Order: sequence, then C-alpha cells, then structure tokens
Amino acid sequence: MPYITQEQRKVLDPIIEQLGDLDDGELNYTVTRISHRFIKSHSFRYATLARVIGGLICVVLELYRRVAARYEDKKIKENGCISDLDDDSREKMR
Repeated sequence: MPYITQEQRKVLDPIIEQLGDLDDGELNYTVTRISHRFIKSHSFRYATLARVIGGLICVVLELYRRVAARYEDKKIKENGCISDLDDDSREKMR
C-alpha cells in the first residue's frame, strides 16, 4: 500500500519532483532502475524478486482502483454501458 507517513513523504517527494516530466521510456527506465536498486540492496534471491514483482503488481492494482476506475466510471456516464452485462441498473443476464 503506497500510503506512507507524511514524514516519509517529505523525504521522498522532493526526489520524485526532481525527475520532472518523464516520457514513457523514461518512466519505464526509472521504475526499472528503482526495482534493480531494491534488488541489489537486498539479497539477490527468489524472495527479493517476489517482493519487487508483488510490489509492482500492487502499484498497478492501486493505480487502477484509485485513478483508472474513476476515469472509466466518468466515461460510462458520458457514453453509456457496452451492453446489459455491465449495466448495473438492469438485472444481469444469465
């Protein structure tokens, strides 16, 4: 979960802000380097790799849950559902 204390954020946020606006490749590179740094600073073994991979999966899930889902809900309101299967106002098809 990315909800660290305000004190921890005060340390990390200035470093993150220094990155500026990244393009797609730079974002990928940065996340990859941070992941590699984490692996190098811990023992190189399966458990460490699993921690990094698990953390990245959680980042994706939390980004979807908190940001992308809200955007999709907005677009559903603007454009309507695809079919009865995703229309919460109707009984689901069986």
